[in-house]
Amino acid sequence: MTPLPVVLSTDCGAEMDDQWALAHLLLSQEIDLIAVIGAHASSVGMTAATAAHKAMEVIEHIGPLRGVRPQVVAGSDLPLVNETAPHLNVGVETLLELTRGFGPDRRLTVFVIGAGTDVASALVCDPTAAERIAVVAMGFDDWPGGGDVFNVRNDPAAYRIILGSDVPLTVGSAALCLRALRLTRGKAADLIRPHGAAGEYLFSLLADWLDRQAALAASVAGPDAWVIWDEVVTAWALGLTRGDEVARPTLLEDLSFAHPPTQRRITWLTHIDGNGLWADLAGKIDLWQGAA
Repeated sequence: MTPLPVVLSTDCGAEMDDQWALAHLLLSQEIDLIAVIGAHASSVGMTAATAAHKAMEVIEHIGPLRGVRPQVVAGSDLPLVNETAPHLNVGVETLLELTRGFGPDRRLTVFVIGAGTDVASALVCDPTAAERIAVVAMGFDDWPGGGDVFNVRNDPAAYRIILGSDVPLTVGSAALCLRALRLTRGKAADLIRPHGAAGEYLFSLLADWLDRQAALAASVAGPDAWVIWDEVVTAWALGLTRGDEVARPTLLEDLSFAHPPTQRRITWLTHIDGNGLWADLAGKIDLWQGAA
């Protein structure tokens, strides 16, 4: 099986789910993680450079297990002002350069688990990039209403560009992730913590988040629990999701969806095999720690 070529755009460190998703991608032989682009989380004051630094921490911990060390660069620190003025930065330049070897018959998959600023900027700078990439994003509240409390809200113009482009798009919503990817501290301790140093590292990220953000966690996911939202892209890559082809919506100012008549489509994920995903993560930790 040829590994899926992937670029990850991530606001790593804004929560802890990005770290788990990145670690799982690093451990997955089904995936060729070529590069990681740090994305801003401007609503909480986090820069792209900070996200890139946090991603490097995960790579230092997990990458050596499988001998994987993707390129890491920082993208934009701010959201787009509108849909016609892209941000030029190393992240955008790197993404566009990496697309050059791909085309409609073999696309570069871009996972967007944060603000879509850099991917949208690349599409504006070079609209033909839509012929060479496919985007899988964690975002929006649910279908058919749209809405968003974080990723899309951090750059609505970017998501309007992505939705308005011809790039193939798959979306994993917050509602789906809440149903399928919620972990309590106790469940994570049972599933992941027993698996050596890497398991302890990933568990510590969740435990530290729950200690620091207890009130937020309780309001979103229930007492002593959190949702590992961004693992939805890993689940998609591993064939652990199902979805429906739906008419491509447009994004209104209030972040809700409008549904004009169109033949253009996106894939909206409707199912994640959460148990299979956690079993896959634990098994790969054991596999590569044993090999090391």
